[in-house]
Amino acid sequence: MAIGELARDARPGGRETELSERSRIVVSAETAYPRTAAGARVRLASTVAHLAPHGIDLRYRPTLTEDEYATISARRTSFVPKGIALARGAARAIQRRDEHDLVLVHRLRFLTPLPGVEPLPSVDVYDFDDALFVGGTLPWHRRFAWIKQEAARCRSYLSRARLVIAGNSYLAAEARRWGARVEVVPSCVDPSIQGPRKHEQRDPIHVGWIGSVTTSPYLKEVLPVFERLNAGGLRAKLVLVGAGANLQAPWIEHRTWSLEREHAELADFDIGVMPMPDTTWTRGKCGYKVLQYFACGVPAVASPVGVARGMVSDERGRLAGTQDEWLKALDELIRDAGLRQELGGAGRVFVEQEYSYQRWAPRLAELLRQL
Repeated sequence: MAIGELARDARPGGRETELSERSRIVVSAETAYPRTAAGARVRLASTVAHLAPHGIDLRYRPTLTEDEYATISARRTSFVPKGIALARGAARAIQRRDEHDLVLVHRLRFLTPLPGVEPLPSVDVYDFDDALFVGGTLPWHRRFAWIKQEAARCRSYLSRARLVIAGNSYLAAEARRWGARVEVVPSCVDPSIQGPRKHEQRDPIHVGWIGSVTTSPYLKEVLPVFERLNAGGLRAKLVLVGAGANLQAPWIEHRTWSLEREHAELADFDIGVMPMPDTTWTRGKCGYKVLQYFACGVPAVASPVGVARGMVSDERGRLAGTQDEWLKALDELIRDAGLRQELGGAGRVFVEQEYSYQRWAPRLAELLRQL
């Protein structure tokens, strides 16, 4: 079933909503990124079914397929297959779209500028969940910054959009420098699709991290902590889902990320971690790792950076700014399954109330209807 069809048919929770076709709003949601990219999956693809009962037909239209995106993202793939993938995606971006009421662009419509096509001359809604306005921060991203022009295109959309939707208050504050109207709609999760973790004591404890190769360098901050935790024998295995294979230690277990296995991997964590340096880029992050952990009933230990300060508290996990604080927080949670159960349960309630699609879909629908 196509995603546009899903939008028309889906009714989360089995609730029937009687809306005439004339009252429905068709939103062409355009982005470069397929569902395997977390931002597009969370803010577009997974939102489709939750907006449908509110009369919003969100039609998710990535210009790159999953295979094309994987080819372009692979660091060791030659330029020929990358060029072919880009050409196919560019042709898709240039094609005329069918009728719609509103155009929403998430991040960027394509990975490179296309005159008259990307960025669009005008756009109804611009949605973003990263500090794109500062440009790429990783070395292999900076090499191609002159081609991609991400920062300039992001600022262009911020100034042209009738409505800007930011993933958090930090991004919103920056967006107001360019955009006339800015609203915050956080990245969300759906706790109802997965049962909460039942915590029991096991040996070793699985301390989990889920992400991508681009964010895996942030883990280096906590590697010495695991050396200390496991100095007298294996107590805590660091399970990395989607990280680069360059991180190696006897207590590290690498697992390949896949969309199909994501929930099962999260359900295997006893503790979730989100270490990050404090930079202009990381302050714009929307804390999706923490939300994923909480949705599964898993407590989190995170760096006190950006939105993590408001998400993680002593009732749901621990903030850790130094290696000693990381060691203390992890040691406490490793020792006590009951505490993990208590904090993980509180985290799940927190995301149900504050960061779920059920909480935010009505608000997003309202914002789109106002246009």
